[in-house]
Amino acid sequence: GSTMMSQINAPNVNYVQIDSLVVMKIVKHVDSELYAGMSEIAGEACQGLLTGLVAVEDGRLEITNCFPTARAEPTLDSDEGANQASQQHEEIKQAEMIDMLRKFRNMNIDYELVGFYQAHPFGACFNQEMAESLFDYQSSVNDGVVLIYDPVKTRQGQLSFSAFRLSMPALQLFHKGDWTPESVKAAGITYENMFEELPVVIKNSHLVNVMVAELALSPALRTNEKLGGAHLELGTKRSLEKCIRSMMINIDEMNKSIQAFSKYQLDKQKHDANVNAQMQKREIENEGRRARGEPALSMDDIRKMKGPVLGTRNGMLDALLTSLDAQSLCDFATKVTGENVAKLFLAEGLAEMKSSKA
Repeated sequence: GSTMMSQINAPNVNYVQIDSLVVMKIVKHVDSELYAGMSEIAGEACQGLLTGLVAVEDGRLEITNCFPTARAEPTLDSDEGANQASQQHEEIKQAEMIDMLRKFRNMNIDYELVGFYQAHPFGACFNQEMAESLFDYQSSVNDGVVLIYDPVKTRQGQLSFSAFRLSMPALQLFHKGDWTPESVKAAGITYENMFEELPVVIKNSHLVNVMVAELALSPALRTNEKLGGAHLELGTKRSLEKCIRSMMINIDEMNKSIQAFSKYQLDKQKHDANVNAQMQKREIENEGRRARGEPALSMDDIRKMKGPVLGTRNGMLDALLTSLDAQSLCDFATKVTGENVAKLFLAEGLAEMKSSKA
């Protein structure tokens, strides 16, 4: 019982503070992997670990450092030697990481693991692996979070970081490992309250602030008009198309989940009706036996009749995560299209100004 209690304690923090060094390290790591196509080959998110400390009295989670997790080198199945080499490479990386944490501890740097980061285009990060990793972290570190970085949005001129944790009801359900429709309904879980999003604050050191202020005052940079270009760029056609394609895949998955759920409901109604009919039949039989002075038959075998099972891999979990992913994609599309319309009006206004000056 004590382990269970420690696994589902309420978290202490209500916002996340990231050091600017961590932001730069994550952006650099993701850019180098994403644009080399590694995420697509390996078929997994570009990710790493976050270290820091919890300031309980301020309700703040400080993320002060991060480093990439070992990624297995993609190899061809037939190449046994390369596979072994890749495995050894991963083990060495893992050992390096543990050694790094030990050195952090010796140097009195914040060495506490406080979560992990992942890169997901459009912020569509909700999948089973991420949710289970988050559950593992929150079980061992009360205030563990996942930090999601969106490289697409950042490329379009808006640095995009968001922090999530599993809500208490979802944590308890993960602990039970029971995602049947009845359990999810009893826990009151919907895709909207399964995760909690925490506000993210980026903290710069005083030296960085001084440097930024000096850059802002520099006349050489002020004359360079290219700097603000990313904010007015309309080149979102490809990313928007990719976003819509991902959304279509999600909608297909949702349809499958809905069909499975409808079938489950029909099967459950039949099962319940059958159980009721059997119970009534047994009750009539027992009345007759009692009248004859014979012992009544037990109802246990009827009560234990196996009910139908929802025809998805992980019960309702799949549908919840797919809904969350679809929502992230919708949010991205809505925001980008809204901004593009505003940019078009702005561009039109600028063109008119230029023509009237000419």
